[in-house]
Amino acid sequence: MSNRFQRVTQAYRELPWRRRMRWLLGSLAAALVVALVFAFEVHLSAQALMLDYRLRDLQQQTLTEEQDIVVLQTRLAEMQSVEVLLRAAEAQGYKPVSPAQEHFVPVPPNALPETDVAVPQAGLQPLTGEPPLPEAYTISLIHWLSRYLLLEPTP
Repeated sequence: MSNRFQRVTQAYRELPWRRRMRWLLGSLAAALVVALVFAFEVHLSAQALMLDYRLRDLQQQTLTEEQDIVVLQTRLAEMQSVEVLLRAAEAQGYKPVSPAQEHFVPVPPNALPETDVAVPQAGLQPLTGEPPLPEAYTISLIHWLSRYLLLEPTP
């Protein structure tokens, strides 16, 4: 009986469709692994390409902004040049003065008023010391988490 049982189980194990199915499933599993590796490679390549485009865009933007800064610095230098300032002063009615035409008026030091420059308005209190901060900014993150997330009573 056991010999016959062995032959039946061996024949069942060695059926042609079972062997074909094993080869087919093994081939499909191998093809799936190859496809996953290929898809992962394509995904990484696409990400690298997108980052490369983004980097080139940022480099171009940086170059454009640097050129704009140079143009603005040039315009500022032109606006602050002596010739432009003299023309603007003459256009507003100012006339150049030679050193012989200058007149200095001596002012004694006690003639200046002795008032504070920044006097607070009535009803306003000047700020003293550190600006007030909410309590959430004065405790550590661990204490804040334990207090507000674990709902411990506040002192």
